[in-house]
Amino acid sequence: MEDRIQYLKLLKPIRRQMLLQLIVKESQVFLVLAAALSFLLITAARFIAIPFLSYYFWPIILLSLLVSVYRIWEQRPGMAEAAALYNRFVAEDRVITSFSFLQDEGIIARLQLADTVKHMKKVHDKVLGRKKIILFPKPLSLFFAFFAAAVLLYLIPSENIELAHKQEKEIKLVEEAKKELEKKAEKEKNPAVKKALEMAKDKIAKKKSAEEALKELAKQTKSLELRLLKEKEKSLALENMKSDLNKNGLDQLSRMLAQKDMAAFEKELSKLNDQMDGLSEEQKKTLSELTGSEEPLSEEELSKLLEQLEEAMESEELLKQLAAAQQALQNSGLSLQQQMAANGMPPGQLAFAPPGQPGSQGTSTNSQQGQKQNNSGQQNNQTGNNSSSGNGSGTGTGSGSGTGSGSGSGSGSGAGSGSGSGSGSGAGSGSALGGGAGLGQGSRELLTIPSHMEGQENIENDNGTLGEGNSGQQFEGDGPVLKGSIRSYSEVFGSYEKAYRQSTDRYKLPADLEEIVKNYFTSIDPDKE
Repeated sequence: MEDRIQYLKLLKPIRRQMLLQLIVKESQVFLVLAAALSFLLITAARFIAIPFLSYYFWPIILLSLLVSVYRIWEQRPGMAEAAALYNRFVAEDRVITSFSFLQDEGIIARLQLADTVKHMKKVHDKVLGRKKIILFPKPLSLFFAFFAAAVLLYLIPSENIELAHKQEKEIKLVEEAKKELEKKAEKEKNPAVKKALEMAKDKIAKKKSAEEALKELAKQTKSLELRLLKEKEKSLALENMKSDLNKNGLDQLSRMLAQKDMAAFEKELSKLNDQMDGLSEEQKKTLSELTGSEEPLSEEELSKLLEQLEEAMESEELLKQLAAAQQALQNSGLSLQQQMAANGMPPGQLAFAPPGQPGSQGTSTNSQQGQKQNNSGQQNNQTGNNSSSGNGSGTGTGSGSGTGSGSGSGSGSGAGSGSGSGSGSGAGSGSALGGGAGLGQGSRELLTIPSHMEGQENIENDNGTLGEGNSGQQFEGDGPVLKGSIRSYSEVFGSYEKAYRQSTDRYKLPADLEEIVKNYFTSIDPDKE
């Protein structure tokens, strides 16, 4: 029994050494497997764009490690392998023979085991100090070969690898934009703004590129802008209705609407319905415009009218909420656009611009400061690359001067008495989108088409004494439009209206947008003014 314990005790350190040597070998096999799989991955990346390629190396390492652990577990050395190694240092195969009869209790087996233990002790230090292989040439050679090939394939320029890098940047930008919207939504207390931010976050989360996310933000902003325009129309209609009520002696109804006292308004309106015969024609007409019917309203119709008026009165608060939501999305879109530009990915089409710059969102309103015209007739001091016109008249004696600088040319004529007229180069804002007919100062009889004309910059001064006389105007005929020429507003409006008609024939606009565009062209139609 004592000899059996001594025998196993001598074999255990050898088995431990063999296990460590196996781990060292399988570690090198692990490197070979990882390098080979990485080589295959990079080879595939040269044919297929694989974004975040580095992320795939972690699964490769994990898989290689699992394979190595499994191989170590399956090949782990036991006492039989340790005895076989020990047997190489003991003559006459004593160690293997004793291991075969280790559990035998016979006299011969016990004597043989005792003899084996005696010989094993003599060579034990020699067995422990035997030469061990640490570096295995074949696995290491394969590892360096695969590793060098993988690095070489990665460093050689490839269109798909560059495309993958670009996709990585776009995915990161989309994720950052999503996180930014999420943070804004968490901090936002306004329910309308919070809802708009969360909706935009959910939308762009489905987008795969920064360009698509930017377009989605622009789309959401435009949607809010359409709602904003609709609410403005409701608010404007309500204000017009109040004004009509005041003009036609129905100021009590107007005051109740201003005070949002719908109960008193309902009573007063019911009272007027009963006294319809005692009202003037103007008052009847105003009430019919308010109710949408020339006949007295039923209770159901009156209730519906009150609901519509309540919605219109809530438009002011809703306008603020929509404007805040639109501004939040505008800021997020601008931030995403700036990040794209910083990463070398300028958007193909400008979707957002900082406040105050022309072209912001491509949907500037008519009151946008995109063009400024000064037709006051007293002074015309403008600097720019576009042409403008100024008409003036005066009585008595006096003097005036006008200066203009630009790429065009200007001429003027004057006399001691009579009329004087002239044109000079003046200012237009250039490329502002959505300037339209404008709501600013000046008439719409003439429209200057701005453009930049190359050439030497000239500065001309037209000086003269103004005398009595009629005002004069300068305009061109119906020939083709030249750069910087002056055309009648009605002519330019017609061409834009024609383009709008052709566009609506090709594409079906949403009902809300179609109504807004229709109202816009109706409001700027020169024949309606």
